[in-house]
Amino acid sequence: LVQGLGAEGLVSRLLGAIRGEQGDTRVRQHTLGCLQKCSLRRGVQDAAITAGAVEWTLSILQDADRLSEYTTEYATALLLNLTLRTGGKDRCEAPHSRALEALMELLEHDSPQVKQYAHGSLYSILTRDSLKERAKSLGLEEMLHALADVYRSQLNEPLGAQVDCIAQLLHQPPPPPRPPPTP
Repeated sequence: LVQGLGAEGLVSRLLGAIRGEQGDTRVRQHTLGCLQKCSLRRGVQDAAITAGAVEWTLSILQDADRLSEYTTEYATALLLNLTLRTGGKDRCEAPHSRALEALMELLEHDSPQVKQYAHGSLYSILTRDSLKERAKSLGLEEMLHALADVYRSQLNEPLGAQVDCIAQLLHQPPPPPRPPPTP
């Protein structure tokens, strides 16, 4: 698909189909699943970020309780893939973004996969100082400590350790800037 349409063409068609669906239909679910799987490729990630997939994904995740498990899982996985890129982090850092609020809500989702994807997205975006400060003001640190205690009381050490790592990020300096690529 990517070779035939190119990353931009593929993303444009998939996002067009997703946005054209009213509600959490099977068509939207399967198209989202396709976009998420394709978003493992850098070119598709960049095209999706440019086309507004981060914003769309965050907008639907604001109402995760009204979404199917499938949509919530694939949208959260897509967000993780996109936040691994600088452009995805930039979109989450925008003043109007509600990325932290959406991800904080997903930390308490019933699905272990959704939790892990939310952990990964937070781990990625909390390399930005402005997002760290905003997360602190929203009470993320307290929430993470409470979740770690809950996970440990349920004998779920791996999730407790993931949450501890995210909490530690709130106090780490940002990573050094990458040197420009050599020609």
